[in-house]
Amino acid sequence: MTPEVDQWLAVDTLHDGTGAPPRHDRAVGIKDNLIVAEVATDDLRPDASVRTFPNSTLIPGLVDAHVHLLFSCDTDHERTRTRFETSDDATLTAIGEQNAVECLLGGVTTVRDLGDTRNLVMGLRDRINAHSLAGPRILSAGAPVTTPSGHLHWCGNGTSGEDGIVAVISQLADAGADVVKIMTSGGNMTRESDPFTAQFGDAEVAVAVRTSHGHGLPVAAHAQNVASIRGAVLAGVDTIEHCLWRESDGSPADPRTLVDLLTGSRSTVVLTLAGIQRALVPGAVGFTDQERTDALAISPTGDLRTDFSWAQKLLRAGIPVVVGSDAGVRFTPFRNFTDSVHAAMIALDCTLAEAIAMSTSLAAEAIGLGGQVGRIRPGLVADLVVLDGASTNRLGTVREVLRSGTRVVSDGQLQWAAS
Repeated sequence: MTPEVDQWLAVDTLHDGTGAPPRHDRAVGIKDNLIVAEVATDDLRPDASVRTFPNSTLIPGLVDAHVHLLFSCDTDHERTRTRFETSDDATLTAIGEQNAVECLLGGVTTVRDLGDTRNLVMGLRDRINAHSLAGPRILSAGAPVTTPSGHLHWCGNGTSGEDGIVAVISQLADAGADVVKIMTSGGNMTRESDPFTAQFGDAEVAVAVRTSHGHGLPVAAHAQNVASIRGAVLAGVDTIEHCLWRESDGSPADPRTLVDLLTGSRSTVVLTLAGIQRALVPGAVGFTDQERTDALAISPTGDLRTDFSWAQKLLRAGIPVVVGSDAGVRFTPFRNFTDSVHAAMIALDCTLAEAIAMSTSLAAEAIGLGGQVGRIRPGLVADLVVLDGASTNRLGTVREVLRSGTRVVSDGQLQWAAS
């Protein structure tokens, strides 16, 4: 007997977000804002209220664990940074509002924002929660904790010393941050910094983690080299962002030592497959010749699968890996997260089901929402995405998006009104 529901969605192919092989000819029942059932379409009652999507695939709402809602996706880092630094609050808020809509149009129903300034993203989060603005569920880190001239210091939280770190994190907690981001290494968007040098000492990172956890806040660590990653993992950070295992000269380090470091740790790796990686996908469309040139220039090998051979070793060793997009950085629009899912299949040499899991259930678990979203399972929130096509090799165009059981995208267009 099928349960009583408000509506059924019937599709040809269903990925439940766990990494299991897809199921076919399935229907998902929704009541209020929750998933209440998943059954074979043949088992539906003749009088059931069913919306059928021929030649379609259903997945959980995508969870992008690493975005920058206030960034403008310009053609290079300097333009993006300049626009960010020179824009007033109203302009940045407008950019964030549009990017939030773009998330929904791309099937992304949950994001973790790691680059706020002046708590503007927290304001977007609160307006979305109050149903006065269209957008995904947002977890906000506020402005990243960094050194005075360190990576993303232009977001506003440059500090030094253990006391300074404690003070900044306490301010973030008081302001309502959902997570703390600490820049344990430099990064490419900040020319004053060095991606292959640690910005904080191990003791300072440990203080940041203790302080954040004392406030009940998880810690995301931007880390692009061996020293910064090792210090972050030993300090007990919750996620390692990017996790580019590089020596101080930028050369790849031995991935076996990274596997040893992460085995048994509490840290989850968040790989960011941004436009710079998406452009390396064979047959990728939508990129200019200059963007392709830029992608090849930063690629260590010129081949996406070879570039991420180290990450493949993490997967084979059972190390949790999540796929994020870094949306907002150069040529990485928010609507194209399915391109990051496809890039993950190539970069990590995995199946589509596995790549979806890294972008849904595993991402939800990594950011602390595994009991709410990320899977198609009775009892979880009805964040669902219907895509064109029923291929087991690639996700098609987003057709419909449900956020907490409410249709917010239909036929690729926003369907939303303030309540």
